[in-house]
Amino acid sequence: MTTGISFDSITSTLGVVGARRESELRTMIGGLNEQASTLDLLKLQQQIQQWTMFTQIQSTVTKEVADAMKGVIQKAA
Repeated sequence: MTTGISFDSITSTLGVVGARRESELRTMIGGLNEQASTLDLLKLQQQIQQWTMFTQIQSTVTKEVADAMKGVIQKAA
């Protein structure tokens, strides 16, 4: 049985990675204290940027699939 790309497959695949990234980010934020060093803050900034980039990728993939589906429907009509 072959399966195509769907919103469910995107959510299940990318959602797992996104949840893991968010968990790592929350753990890092929770581990910071008032005496956080510059290195700690740079690591946090890197984690935030990675999470932001991944979220943007997930959003872009979802939008592209939606646009492709709309195109197919318009051509079929």
